[in-house]
Amino acid sequence: MEEENVDYSGMSIEEKVKHFEDTVVQSPLFTEILKRIDECRLRAKYTTEPRGIIVTGDTGYGKTTIGRFYEKDYPRAVGDDGTIIPVLLSSVPSPATIKGMGSSLLRDMGDPLWDRGTTGNITGRLCNFIKKCKVELIILDEFQDLIDKDTEKVLRSCADWLKHILNDTGVPMVLMGMPWAADILNVNSQLERRFSTRMALKAFGWSTEEQQNEFTGFLIMLEKGLLFPAPSTLYSGEMPFRLFCATRGVVSNIKNLISKAAERGFERGSGCITIDLLALAYDEELAHDGLGKINPFRVDAETLTIPPDPAPKEPTRGVGAGNRGRRKSNAKANGKISTHLHK
Repeated sequence: MEEENVDYSGMSIEEKVKHFEDTVVQSPLFTEILKRIDECRLRAKYTTEPRGIIVTGDTGYGKTTIGRFYEKDYPRAVGDDGTIIPVLLSSVPSPATIKGMGSSLLRDMGDPLWDRGTTGNITGRLCNFIKKCKVELIILDEFQDLIDKDTEKVLRSCADWLKHILNDTGVPMVLMGMPWAADILNVNSQLERRFSTRMALKAFGWSTEEQQNEFTGFLIMLEKGLLFPAPSTLYSGEMPFRLFCATRGVVSNIKNLISKAAERGFERGSGCITIDLLALAYDEELAHDGLGKINPFRVDAETLTIPPDPAPKEPTRGVGAGNRGRRKSNAKANGKISTHLHK
């Protein structure tokens, strides 16, 4: 949705903050992933073998937001034949088991007996409900929880279970998780072939002029969700570099920092977000996360250096562990802005 005029005169501080929290900037990469997900759903209607997509990215890069954003466009409907669920969004429970994942899917479909029965019973009931509710797409978030602490034997069992669901229902899947989540498919060549489309979310960069423009463009769109009487101009002058140094270009860090600064600004009756508010927000939100002892908003910008890329998190053991480099790739900044409920 394009920029909208919002009458916030009667809004509480909490409502203003929530409006910003619900703001989603649709970068070109964000939009491309949504497009590929939709193609996956539609293609399954005229092909005999459903194909899936894997969307990976480290914590805070926007995987969950994409899943919820897509699901929102396909709401559930209650008809004469029962509940229709075009898109089923669920998360892999932790600790993860095949039975637990099946139960979670049943719970998210609304089955009152979601935790009853053996693994076989739950799997059979799940496949039956997927067909009856006319599910067209399944999105599984936090997929890495199936493999973080498991052995290769468990990985093979999970891969076989996923293949069974795909074969029995004919419904495609989108798997979302940390970068190593795709490893579960490597133990099953047939399943690996069905998830040949793999897309990765990245943090913003600052090494090139193009990356700087992308990051600045993101800030331009993001600021449109702020309900202040005056512009904060987070995208001008040295402010983008300060914000990059504070957040390392990670979307969740950016949102958390600006959201906290906005909250403190609303409390104090400020007309916009100032550098002092950002400094305060950094101390409250990001300083303790190891992003650096220097507050980027309390020193001269000339003294700041580009922070290193966030270190990718790794599983503790199992097939998912190992060395995985991260390529530097960033979404372009020209995008659309929209609001919806997400956390």
